Amino acid sequence: MAWSMFEGKPLAAKLCAIGLIVVGLMIPLSMLRGLVLERSQMRNQAVETVAKGWGGSLTVGGPMLRVPFDVESKSNTGEVSRKSHQLFILASDLDIQATIDHTTTRRIGIYGVPVYLVRAKLSGTFKMTDVLAAAALGPYPTANFRWQEASVRLPLSDVRSVREFNGATIGQRSLTFGPALPQGPAGVEAGIDLSEFFREQILPFSAQLVLAGSESLSFVPTAAVTRANLASDWPDPQFQGAFLPAQYTIDGHGFRANWQVLALNRAFAQSWIDNQVDSPQLANAAYGVGLFQSVDVYQRSERAVKYALLFISLTFLAFFAWESLGRVRVHAMQYLLIGLALSTFYLLLIALAEHLPFWLSYWLGAAALVGLLGFYVSGATDSVRLGAMIAAVMSLVYGLLFMLVLSESYALLIGAIALFAILATVMVATRKLRWDAGTPPR
Repeated sequence: MAWSMFEGKPLAAKLCAIGLIVVGLMIPLSMLRGLVLERSQMRNQAVETVAKGWGGSLTVGGPMLRVPFDVESKSNTGEVSRKSHQLFILASDLDIQATIDHTTTRRIGIYGVPVYLVRAKLSGTFKMTDVLAAAALGPYPTANFRWQEASVRLPLSDVRSVREFNGATIGQRSLTFGPALPQGPAGVEAGIDLSEFFREQILPFSAQLVLAGSESLSFVPTAAVTRANLASDWPDPQFQGAFLPAQYTIDGHGFRANWQVLALNRAFAQSWIDNQVDSPQLANAAYGVGLFQSVDVYQRSERAVKYALLFISLTFLAFFAWESLGRVRVHAMQYLLIGLALSTFYLLLIALAEHLPFWLSYWLGAAALVGLLGFYVSGATDSVRLGAMIAAVMSLVYGLLFMLVLSESYALLIGAIALFAILATVMVATRKLRWDAGTPPR
């Protein structure tokens, strides 16, 4: 029989039973990881709901010129065909002054989504020499440019986010924006006759707009030199994107940050034809800030669950070593109940963290579990002293887990050192134990 190999070897049989219990506990732990994923997806659905009604993560670029032109070609039969193209030209300099002057949290059920209103002023210039050079140096020397049908396009990731759009001018001409044509980057545009400005050296532009968004705000460097200044009352910014700010300050009143990006820093040129540069390519060069919550509940909960099997195994190993040294006898069913209690901690953590600060949720769940284990062990062994000792040891264990959950850069280092120290302690304590002994020492 399979169990005959354990006859006369109760320690080996107990160790095998503990191993089976640990394997069985992988089922509820996998269910907990699935629960974290499910709750995270529900939070993401809440974010999408807010984005549809208020505005999502925004990406804003500076004005660019769009000039349509025609190219004629003659076939072998002498038939002449005409094909239309679009020339896009970026500004020589762009200055963005933006203030997120209203941040709040919209709630969908228990899920909070940070939303904002940003007031932005865009200003800069086009050099007419650069505009005419872009047209002359194109791949179509016989192109017929329709300067009277040109337009100013403002790239926007979501035009539904626009709340106000006023004061838009170029070359002292007022602009009235509407939906942009499908060609080129998504956004809004306004028609203009560029032939009126051929005698000008520079073509200044400016625009003021109010946008509504959620979670993040990014800018696209659509000029040879792009400068952006952003201020907000949000206390926990996360700078992100292709470029980090050159300077920034964060205090109790919010943050201020500024960027400067050159054309040399981007992956696209100052002019292009048709869809040579599209919205995703512009977005890859975007930079800005994420208005995330200071604590990502589900990310930290998932990190805690990842360590669950390790900590349960170490707890069982400590109990087994204690039992093998003759200090206490623990039944296999008691191992199972203790393992289920250890697994329940993570369920408590997830449930509490959706309503309370993460650190408070963690220690409330840990205190409840440590108290339960101390009470259970003291009753099972008729030793209040042993129960108090187990509670103290488990407090240290959950203190270690708390450091692992909070630490991102040093989690591996802390975990490796702690695991080595625990294994070394158990090995030293059981170094004289005879595993093939018929009965454990008393």
